[in-house]
Amino acid sequence: MPSTLNLSVLGRRVRATRLARRLTLEEVVSRSGFTVSWLSKVENGQLAPSLEGLVTLAAALECGVETLVEGLSVPPRYVVVRRGEGLVGEGRGSNVVESLAGQWRSRHMNPSILHVKPPGNASHPDNHDGERFLLVLEGRAVVTYGDERITLDTGDSIYIFAAIPHSIAPAAGGTARLLSVSYEPAGGGSAGADRQPISRRPAAKGSPGRAAKTRGRASDRT
Repeated sequence: MPSTLNLSVLGRRVRATRLARRLTLEEVVSRSGFTVSWLSKVENGQLAPSLEGLVTLAAALECGVETLVEGLSVPPRYVVVRRGEGLVGEGRGSNVVESLAGQWRSRHMNPSILHVKPPGNASHPDNHDGERFLLVLEGRAVVTYGDERITLDTGDSIYIFAAIPHSIAPAAGGTARLLSVSYEPAGGGSAGADRQPISRRPAAKGSPGRAAKTRGRASDRT
C-alpha cells in the first residue's frame, strides 16, 4: 500500500490559504479551470487531487505546493510484494538484491531476497550498525563472518551482529537464494532510510564483548 496524504488536513490548508488571500471558490475556479464541486470536495477532505492538480491549485492560490502538502504524508499500514515483483538492484560483488519493502520509507528493517552468484561479495564485505538475519531458501551458501566461514544448507539460518564485516557466497560454485532481514537501530545513521538493503558504510566499532558472544553463537552452524 503506497503512502497517502492526510486529506482532511490538506483540505483545511487549501481553505485557509484561499481565505488568507481573500479568494472565493469561484475566483479560484476561474484561475485553475477546476469546478466549484471539485474544489469544495478537496477543501472538505473528500477528494485526493493528483500531483498535476495540486500544482495547478497551488498556482491559483499563489503559493508553493509544499505549503499545501508539507508533512502530510501518511506511511502505509502494510506493503505487499508479490513473488518476483520486488525492486531489483545490484548488491555488492556479484550478488543481486530484490527489495521486499521498498515502498515503506523510514523503515527500521530491510527485508530482501539475495540472489547469490559466484564469487559473491567476498571482496566487498557488508557491515552496518544493528543486526541481520539470513535464511537460505535455495541452494547452499557460505557466510564469512569475521575470520569464520559458516556453511548453510537450504533451510538453515544465521542471526548476526552486523557491524562485524561479513560476506555471502554460494557453496561449491553454484547459486543460492537467501532471505535477508537487516535491522538498524534508531540513530544508527541510515536506520530506516530508503536505501539498498546491503549497507555500503564503513565498519562500525562494535562492543568486543558483544561481538565475541554473537560470533560464538553463529559458529554453532559451522
